[in-house]
Amino acid sequence: MLKWIRFMRLFKQIFGKNLPDLDWIEKQGLLAVKIGQTFALRIDFLGEEKTTHLAKLYSRTTPIKQENFRSLLEGYTDKGWLDNFQKIEDTPLGSASVGQVHKARLKSGDDVVIKFIKSDFKKRFIKDVRSFRRFAKFIIFFYRKLAKVADPVGIIEHIEDYTLAELDLRNEITNGQVLKDIYEANKERFDFSRMAFPKIYENLSNEHVLVSEYLHGDTVDDMLDANALPYKDVLEIFHIQGFYIFIIGTFHGDIHPGNLIYQNNKYYFIDTGALSTVGNKIRNGLYQFMKKLSVYDYEGCAHALNDMADQELHGESFETYKAKLIDLYKDFKGKTVTEISLTKKMMQTIKLGVHSGMVFEKGMYPIIKSMMYLDGIVLKGNPDAVLMEDMRRFIAEFDSAEKAVVR
Repeated sequence: MLKWIRFMRLFKQIFGKNLPDLDWIEKQGLLAVKIGQTFALRIDFLGEEKTTHLAKLYSRTTPIKQENFRSLLEGYTDKGWLDNFQKIEDTPLGSASVGQVHKARLKSGDDVVIKFIKSDFKKRFIKDVRSFRRFAKFIIFFYRKLAKVADPVGIIEHIEDYTLAELDLRNEITNGQVLKDIYEANKERFDFSRMAFPKIYENLSNEHVLVSEYLHGDTVDDMLDANALPYKDVLEIFHIQGFYIFIIGTFHGDIHPGNLIYQNNKYYFIDTGALSTVGNKIRNGLYQFMKKLSVYDYEGCAHALNDMADQELHGESFETYKAKLIDLYKDFKGKTVTEISLTKKMMQTIKLGVHSGMVFEKGMYPIIKSMMYLDGIVLKGNPDAVLMEDMRRFIAEFDSAEKAVVR
């Protein structure tokens, strides 16, 4: 179990001068890996080199040894389950913090992937979360502003929720169907022509094993590494996920580049075990904020952020906050994502609102996390992009969908 001294060492690894020791982090258990993955998003204050290094925790963790994974599959499945397959490849396609994936072929001739939970993580993970929650509350007792600005308890609760969801692969089926239902209900109102979902073989899947269609394409992560992701496709990912976030408020909660696969000019959403939702107040407020920001209407941004808050500002307090926000964005216009990080600016904006007296919904972190993923894809895919100006092309479609959407 992670003790407080190990938590302190973990954060020293993440925030120290040297690149973190990923092998050491992995040995500390699943919670340490998830915390490392969370900070892989924070290019706004950790820098590109360190966040790129931490991002390896998403898909480059230690796989199960070849001689062990088949016996693990047998333990997870009913007698005769393996008889459905012509072959199962011993070498994994990938190994992440929770699951491992192998290519296989059914006796029907269909190429599939088998994903399985690598270990019984749940008991230790829950103990580590309890320990970290006590650690976070201890720190907050001495630095109360941390609770409002960084919300470490809220973040650890989010990590707990989506990780426990990931540990039951049936959630990937259920949540994927939720996203598909939204797609089906709105495909005549919104352009989903480049979005797709893999086929799931539910009869061969259970809590610990998931069998799905084998996709021959590359992950967005690999395409970014190869400098092979066109900017129009970067924007298309923003366009699709933006609909789920801004218009619906229910969205893929772990949309990192490894969970998007490009095949036949479509982007397949995979690993849908973590589904996030946000209330209409936050959903609409954030959309209005981004919409105003895309045309550099900073006064409109101030009103939109205030409208998002559960505890709003009024009178002189609002005017003081508005003046500070306008000053915060004085050098933002026309700047590329390299020159000014949108993630960093958004975090500074939330911090300003909190210090000015606003109080936001506790469950706000998932939507900020998703925006960090999208910002990171843009930053790596086209560092010279002026994202907020490029977002303007979607405003009319988002507005039209907002009026006609089926939620």
